[in-house]
Amino acid sequence: MLNQKKPKVFLVGVGPGNEQLVTQAALECIKIADIIIYDHLMSKSLLDNKKPEAKVIFAGKFPGAHNVSQPSINALLLKHAKKDKIVVRLKGGDPFLFGRGSEEALVLKKAKIPFEIVPGVSSGFAVAAYSGIPLTHRGIASHVTFVTGHEDPTKRESSVDWKKLSELEGTIVVFMGMSRLKNIIDLLIKYGKPRNTPVCITQWGTLPAQRSVTGSLNNIANKVKAAGITHPAIIIIGNVVNLRKQLNWFEKKPLFGKKILITRPLILAKELSQELEANGAQTITYPLIEVVKEKRLKDAQVIEKFKQADWVLFTSRNAVQICFDILDKQGQDIRIFKDTKFAVLGSQTQNMLKARGIIADLVPKQFYMESLIKEFKKIKIVGQRIFIPHSKQGRPILTEQLAKQGAIIDELFVYHIEAPKAANKQRFVKLLKQENFDIITLTSSSCVHQFMRFIDKDRQLIEKQVFAVIGPITRKTLESYGLKAPIEAKVYTASGLVRVMQQRKGGNK
Repeated sequence: MLNQKKPKVFLVGVGPGNEQLVTQAALECIKIADIIIYDHLMSKSLLDNKKPEAKVIFAGKFPGAHNVSQPSINALLLKHAKKDKIVVRLKGGDPFLFGRGSEEALVLKKAKIPFEIVPGVSSGFAVAAYSGIPLTHRGIASHVTFVTGHEDPTKRESSVDWKKLSELEGTIVVFMGMSRLKNIIDLLIKYGKPRNTPVCITQWGTLPAQRSVTGSLNNIANKVKAAGITHPAIIIIGNVVNLRKQLNWFEKKPLFGKKILITRPLILAKELSQELEANGAQTITYPLIEVVKEKRLKDAQVIEKFKQADWVLFTSRNAVQICFDILDKQGQDIRIFKDTKFAVLGSQTQNMLKARGIIADLVPKQFYMESLIKEFKKIKIVGQRIFIPHSKQGRPILTEQLAKQGAIIDELFVYHIEAPKAANKQRFVKLLKQENFDIITLTSSSCVHQFMRFIDKDRQLIEKQVFAVIGPITRKTLESYGLKAPIEAKVYTASGLVRVMQQRKGGNK
């Protein structure tokens, strides 16, 4: 358990950039921080775990163009720590392995400011693993050497003994060495390292954008140049690189290398993004729509309708969330429902309702309204009051058809869909031009309509674009604009959509 008052500064390693490789201790530090000072190579989504009032300061450094100097970072740590704040310094990889964390710790020590070090997963270990390369292997390499390829430029001589390194038969891992790659190779060969020694260079390791190039000392520089590999990258030198042919697991994932655009609301996007990235895809989220609770919605109105209903029908997770948040706010729980029955559309809505302590009485096998209407035909609902809290833009077929079956429909608009304030046509078109997506996902008709509003006269951008839709209703909406979706989920969920993407060979334009 972290001490929330002392020490004042936490120097925290957050790993190589993959959020899944961040330690629990690092997350706890972020949660209690008053001030967060972070590097550019970390996953920005980690900041979602901070307190709302926590101040965030970017202190990133880029090769050849430091945004914030080290003395300035040291000054920031001292300034905020002296204000009795909990300061969390987030550093890529591990703070004590080529991360200058020890320098920052010494500054704090000199100023008599207490601190703690929270280790992180070093990119040296993580990138090797994600490249399918064991740093040691019985009979091949019994030791590994970590070395920086970017020493202090003020030093007169290198403290790295390249002559001794060239004599070692173990594995050499070079950090920050891309700007001096040719020089490093020349030194190793000069001091006797065989020219055919295997080398692997991996850029953006552990991330969906990971790219690797393998070769030997005598040809790796040309191969890297041809592939356009630059920093950030890890260089691995040694015979263990040969095992990559058998152990390369990450780059063999079904969607590895695919760049996929997610357009659904931000509150739902992470679920899809995580599942796609777990299958190796690179995702970019640009929400085209967002769910907005109706301003005129009265808490008492929702509670009264719940009490009167024979059936409550939820067509989305959004409605469940809004309605049960109101119950929580008003100090009510599931006892309010007594003999009320529940119908839901979709397994995710079903699961959200179950998490609230209610098992749905009716769930159609196919997750669209026509299927739900068909199921209600099997039930006597004449004179039954059905409460449907849903979206203002919802399809009217549900209320119309249930009314025809003799039900008393109690409809209430609890939310509506609109374009996010941050959504911008010019930025969206620019994104499509720059990224050249393999797949664009559209998970509702509202997403399709907003997508086409933004595209407008730039239809040539999407002439050969591959679209993935979550079901037949979304597909038909897309087809109404003259476009086709070769990828359509058979089960109308995020997982169902990912499944058909996996099954589709290629997925490219």
